[in-house]
Amino acid sequence: MSLALLLATELQVDVEAGHETFGISAAGPYVDRVQQLGVRHVPIRSLTRKWNLGSDLRAFVELVRTLRRLKLDVLHTHNPKTGVMGRIAGRLVGIPVVVNTCHGLWARPQDPRTKRVFVIGMEAFAARFSHFELFQNAQDAKTLQRFLKKDRWKVVGNGVDLTRFVPDPEGRARVRAELGVADDEILVGTIGRRVREKGLAEYAEAAAALGDRARFIWVGPEDDTESATTVPHQNAIQFVSERTDMPSVYAALDIFALATYREGFSRASMEAAACGKPMVLTDIRGCREIGTHEEHLLLVPPQDGPRLTDGIRRLLSDRGLRNRLGNAARDRAHQEFDQRKIAQTSLDTYRSIAESRGLQLDSAPGPERLRVLHVLPHDQNRGAQMYAGQLRDALRDDPKQEHLLVTLFASEPGAARADMKLEVPSGPSRRVLDPRAVHRLRQLIRCRRFDVIVAHGGEALKYAIPSAGQVPVVYYKLGLSSIELSRPFRRRLYTFLAQIAVEIVGVSQDVAAQVKTVFGVPQERVSVIPNGRDSMLYFPSHTHAEKTGTTLLWVGQLEKGKRPDLFIDTVRLLRERGVELDAFLVGDGPMRAQLATPAARAGVEMLGRRGDVPDLMRRTSALVLTSETDTEGMPGVLIEAALSGLPVVSTRAAGVGDVVIHGQTGLLVSDHPESLVKALSDLIADPVQQLNLADAALRRARAHFTIESTARRWRDLLTRLTERTGKAER
Repeated sequence: MSLALLLATELQVDVEAGHETFGISAAGPYVDRVQQLGVRHVPIRSLTRKWNLGSDLRAFVELVRTLRRLKLDVLHTHNPKTGVMGRIAGRLVGIPVVVNTCHGLWARPQDPRTKRVFVIGMEAFAARFSHFELFQNAQDAKTLQRFLKKDRWKVVGNGVDLTRFVPDPEGRARVRAELGVADDEILVGTIGRRVREKGLAEYAEAAAALGDRARFIWVGPEDDTESATTVPHQNAIQFVSERTDMPSVYAALDIFALATYREGFSRASMEAAACGKPMVLTDIRGCREIGTHEEHLLLVPPQDGPRLTDGIRRLLSDRGLRNRLGNAARDRAHQEFDQRKIAQTSLDTYRSIAESRGLQLDSAPGPERLRVLHVLPHDQNRGAQMYAGQLRDALRDDPKQEHLLVTLFASEPGAARADMKLEVPSGPSRRVLDPRAVHRLRQLIRCRRFDVIVAHGGEALKYAIPSAGQVPVVYYKLGLSSIELSRPFRRRLYTFLAQIAVEIVGVSQDVAAQVKTVFGVPQERVSVIPNGRDSMLYFPSHTHAEKTGTTLLWVGQLEKGKRPDLFIDTVRLLRERGVELDAFLVGDGPMRAQLATPAARAGVEMLGRRGDVPDLMRRTSALVLTSETDTEGMPGVLIEAALSGLPVVSTRAAGVGDVVIHGQTGLLVSDHPESLVKALSDLIADPVQQLNLADAALRRARAHFTIESTARRWRDLLTRLTERTGKAER
């Protein structure tokens, strides 16, 4: 089970790297799933989960013989018993690199002293046999730190497959139908082995207390170490045997609860977070790492049924809290819980240990992939960073191309979720050209042997060109920036840089036209690939029941060029003319303070920065965009609205015409309040037009503006580019 479910991504990464990979464990029903990963399963028939001196000695002898026969270069051990046995056996047979991952100490602070001494003593003893210790939990590392070799351990966290665990509306409907759960019924669920230490008694108590308000399920197998487990109120829970369609199971839930007593780093909670589920977890190590109380989830004391019940009751009573916590949890999952990064850390650890011992770990020969590096100046929670990260994710498993993302300057974690961060401190020299950023980027490109550099935006291009050497650079031009280019020096600089780039990709037709007219780049070196958004995150409501009355929504950075004040003026005029509506302004920025008073007078509620924009769009009547022409390249919020089945009324900013076809998929107006007022008044008065515009926009967005569709265009462009420059065959 551990190989198939907990370590699948790590094993896949090992196989993809060209290594011959074995999975050693007891035999069982998961062997086929392990072998489907390209891993050869090797059974240790004497191995059991329970501790038993006789069978454990037989298993150890069998393990030593197996390791001698396999002649491994690297042994990576996991789980408590096999971690202890494997580290000792690996060093006894002379395996060059032995690494262990501590998934969680199997002793809690409240356990008897004899158990804690035994557990920590065995881990400390076994750690002397490994070359390196990886910890998923910082508290476990702190507990064992005094027993560890200096500079031979690291806290790596934990992760899940973020491409698999995503919101799944179709799966939600299917699983709920299979379970007999009504559309308007709230479903609470927990995932895990059916054992007491997973909080079975406390969960049953909550189910009995709240059974009149929600359905409670438990998904997971009975455990062979605790068969026939029964607790009071157990009949309040619907038990579901283990399933293989877990993303759909999470999608079916409205609330995820985990009342566990002990966790290394809760995988089920990470999966639930990645699927955007609001969570109630116990306040223990391994769950606290999932997120912050009241910000990403709710934490309750372990072994406390009443407090667990209270936490679930809060979520049942407050839909807004559920939406806020679920969206915050999904954002955190994408920033912190990418299992492929954890797996890559393991590979890097193997190589580092081998090199320190004068050894070389060579992968088996396999097909070379085109290595593409995407460059961003820094990370932010804005559209450019979001798109770059999602583009990288969409192309991650392409068999012919490998895409990685780097940020140059130090910043708080944002939407890009960079694979590499150069962490250059921002300073005055950044406005011209920071030599530290050039040096570090040049080193990275040379060491990792990238074949193509994609510079996202003008600042990234400024650093990519002097760092790339002979590596071709593609400039992804994101904005129109006419005001910026009106400065002679800046115009000459970017004209020079654009002439060096082998290809310039405009985010819209307006941007591509500027490249040709202002930079003088010939048509054959200019192409257009639009912005894209995740259709699994932005999707329409299945019914219009949630949309009561008329609601107008504005989303963006509160800055001059976006003109949020024009939206406020438009709402004020609509109200003065007797139009009944609600209006919300989402975003933050330098204009927030000066907008507060006019917004209040106009009846516009300022929501600030929000993590639940997809849900807001599904409950909105229309989206309004008020940007000036020169402030956009292609507004991603229009794509989000279209994928959400939301009609839009927009000014004719750059790139808008690529997304919105006037009268067919939305309404385009001049930037005067009266034009906006008339268009919105007509739209509000005509529900049929609202539906027609929304349906046409949805079809167009799904065809042209999803991450998947734009990723295919990037893949094809880079393939043609490398064929043209002679780098397709390496």
